[in-house]
Amino acid sequence: MRNSYFSMLVSTALALVLLTTGCGSRSASKSMAPDSEPFQALDQRELDGWQGALDGDILVARNKSGLTVTDLAANKPLASIPVKQDVGFDISGNYLVWSDLRNEETPIGELGSYDVANADVFLYDLSTGEERQLTTDPSAQINPKISGNYVVWMDNASDAAKDYPSDWQLVLFNVKTGEQKTITTGKGGHTNPDIDAGKVVWENGSRVTDRGLRAGENVPENNTDISLYSIDTGVTVSIAAEDYKEARPQISGNIVTWEVFNGSYSGDIFVHDLATGETDQLTHLKENQRTPVVSGHIVAWMDERNGSSTHDVGPGPHNSDIYMADLEKGTERLVTGEGPQIDPLISDHWIVYGKSSDVEAKLTAVRYQ
Repeated sequence: MRNSYFSMLVSTALALVLLTTGCGSRSASKSMAPDSEPFQALDQRELDGWQGALDGDILVARNKSGLTVTDLAANKPLASIPVKQDVGFDISGNYLVWSDLRNEETPIGELGSYDVANADVFLYDLSTGEERQLTTDPSAQINPKISGNYVVWMDNASDAAKDYPSDWQLVLFNVKTGEQKTITTGKGGHTNPDIDAGKVVWENGSRVTDRGLRAGENVPENNTDISLYSIDTGVTVSIAAEDYKEARPQISGNIVTWEVFNGSYSGDIFVHDLATGETDQLTHLKENQRTPVVSGHIVAWMDERNGSSTHDVGPGPHNSDIYMADLEKGTERLVTGEGPQIDPLISDHWIVYGKSSDVEAKLTAVRYQ
């Protein structure tokens, strides 16, 4: 996404045991103070689209024509790629990856879910214009994420039943060598991967025994955890494994962030520092805070303290916002204004977000300092 690789070093046998068992870290509350300087956009762009992926200055947006790649700094389009019903996409450097249904003959409406669809992963090289199909298995390979030369995706080839929701596994693919390996095992579903700095993080459903419960994305009883896999060492460690839902992890360097539902359908934002082993809770409000993203020491998320995140459901006001926190300064800033803003993306210079239920789907890209 916005990433480069790193290897997780474990210098002693004791440290390895602590990492593998998820011990040795502590959870704490970390109050973010309002920033004394309000957020000021250095530049701003508006683009057609309703979901995106961001790496540095390069934004991929899903719109009616497929996937459109834009250089935000130069404010110019780089590529437009027709895609038949994509099932997730991402970008890193010159590589754009996505999953789509071009090899599926039955309409998705008749299939009922992507779990029984023949979804495949494709890669496009922006520098050459070459497109490659990375998967050929007739099962579903969806939601690919990329960093450098590595792609990770969700794959249900090993799930014979393929009942919704599937027992997804995660597959890691090396673009340069073509080597492919499954990095997860067991039932329960491994979903929502992210990748950066030689590490893969994901939502681990191994402790969720009720398949139906796993469909609830903000249900506290859907007790998914956060896991991390080091590409260099092949070691999997537990980042968060409390007895409530921990979900949608994102990683940048040594910082992992995710959303938590602890006895409530409203989320909170947590962060974990791999260098120190410390876990902190960033938000403490009764209102919903969800879909965190991270770049370096900056975390951003969708926040409903000023109103809900949809025009269509529930009472008003409909005025969700994007907030950002500087972990080094311990400060928090409101990024957006009126209207419901959702689905943030972040790089070292840009925050991108959408608006909920617009007639014309638009993404706003804001340059920050």
